[in-house]
Amino acid sequence: MRGEEIKSHDLFSRLLSKKTITGEDETEDSELRYLQVIRQIRDNDPDTFEKIKRLPKKARTARTASHSPYPTLLTYFRKGKLQKFFLADAPTSGELDFLTAAKWFEVKKEKPRVSIGKDFYPLLDKNKKAFEQATSEEGQEFAGKGGRDSTAQILRILKVNEIRKYKGFTEEDEDYILRLVRLLEEGGLPKQTAKTVLKSLDQELKNGINPLRIIVLLRTNIAQEFFRETMAETAAQTAGPREVILSEFFVPLSDDHSGMETHG
Repeated sequence: MRGEEIKSHDLFSRLLSKKTITGEDETEDSELRYLQVIRQIRDNDPDTFEKIKRLPKKARTARTASHSPYPTLLTYFRKGKLQKFFLADAPTSGELDFLTAAKWFEVKKEKPRVSIGKDFYPLLDKNKKAFEQATSEEGQEFAGKGGRDSTAQILRILKVNEIRKYKGFTEEDEDYILRLVRLLEEGGLPKQTAKTVLKSLDQELKNGINPLRIIVLLRTNIAQEFFRETMAETAAQTAGPREVILSEFFVPLSDDHSGMETHG
């Protein structure tokens, strides 16, 4: 059913631009490594690739894992083009970045599935509530106000007087800064990329604030692909219903359940 297919091309596009953004080597532990896995499946196992593309929404599975002493649920959500991952166990629920979520999802093909436990739905409710809070108007105002979020810190740098009031920018530079601020406020820059950009900015700022050098640094580290998507699809970025795309339930090794469960 077409309406039930996971639209994975957005993630593919983001990954495709990864090397342009950071210059990371393909052997590094990065999003690019997972793109290589996707490409290998596409090229060598097209039947599996097609099956993945057509997974129904709310797909779920379970396996044993040593990640946590508690039953744990990882859920992938989407709202418009916004994609988020939340992890819940008995004490907590919190958001994961893409790389951390991918490591949780990663598993050998021969690993058997197990029955989903009774904690699945309470943990799913926890993740749903966390996602709703993160995508509410209050949550969107800015999740990083505490100062630890890389995107929030980049925004603060862009808004310091030495940059905001600098008179040496061209009109093109000023337009670039406005578009970059909009991109950051909309959450259009992947967390890993934001961390890389912030690290470069922090290094540059050790020598003082040079607005022209900062603009060059930003243009070098942030691919234009992000801006094209934002300019063309800003309204669609977070529009639409909140959707559960898939979930994986992790059973502590000490609570190993025998048998397998088939999920639609």
